Amino acid sequence: MSETSVVSRIKQHDVLNVGVSLGFKGLSLYDSIHQRWDGFDIDLARAVAIAVLGNDNKINFLPLQSADRFKALHDGVIDLGTFNSSVTFRREVEFGISFVHPMLFDGEVLMTSRSNLTDAIPKAQFTRRRRIAAMRGSTTEENLIRYFTALNLSCEIIQFDSPQQARQAYQHGECDIYCLDSYLLAGEHVQLPDSEQHLILDDRISLEAMAPAVTAEDPQWRTAVCWIMRALIEAENLGLDRLNINEKSHNPSGYLRTFLCPDELICQRLGLLPDFIRNIIIHTGNYGDIFERHLGKYSLLKQPRRDNKLWADGGMLWSPLFI
Repeated sequence: MSETSVVSRIKQHDVLNVGVSLGFKGLSLYDSIHQRWDGFDIDLARAVAIAVLGNDNKINFLPLQSADRFKALHDGVIDLGTFNSSVTFRREVEFGISFVHPMLFDGEVLMTSRSNLTDAIPKAQFTRRRRIAAMRGSTTEENLIRYFTALNLSCEIIQFDSPQQARQAYQHGECDIYCLDSYLLAGEHVQLPDSEQHLILDDRISLEAMAPAVTAEDPQWRTAVCWIMRALIEAENLGLDRLNINEKSHNPSGYLRTFLCPDELICQRLGLLPDFIRNIIIHTGNYGDIFERHLGKYSLLKQPRRDNKLWADGGMLWSPLFI
């Protein structure tokens, strides 16, 4: 392990610096009552802190605007970005970053008020006005232009620096449509005071893979974070969760033992604790536990997993073997 590696820096300072969004319910939102960050993206960061430092409280969360997040990663201000960012060709090349294993498959959708529709069918082609709120620095603008051009419809895109600004502009009628990834928009929808008067349209204007991001200058760190993410998926694939991990990890055999007890030398080369997989499952659960807790059936959002099911169940989630 290089003395100048990201892992060495994290261990030296005994803290993991993580970039997160400015606040999306279900993904990453600061709870001022309990004074803590909570959400799907937050638990991904917690898994990394457990694997490297053995403690998910040793995290410094830095909320970042979409336009600033990759520069912060490139400049070393943060060690890890779990800000629900889409994997794109341009981002990796321009900013000198690397996306790790995709952890959320989603796509951008549209929300508008019932009064803005000319038809009972909730589709973009039946909207009266099309001033669209979007996040600055995201993939949304390009996706919207491509989608509405194909429909031969005009639209005005108004960009905002934070979801709070975009939601307020939409609520106050400055924008007629709000565009975000579907899981994010579900979180924005439930926060509207008259949410029943607003519909998420049937249109899906993109299909995107979201992944945590790291600097491209440290392949060791990318490999470490990548396999931490994969461990969450493989744990669900093997039926391991917080309720049964103690029983299942008692004298395991075969591939289960290989998964739960990785070679200590390999872990050392990556800067990971030898029991990192078991400890992650104990504290965060597997991928399905995290999803259902923040986005799915046990959350306020009640969103279906859709593509975020295991590949064996018809989804797009998969993990290479831990051999």
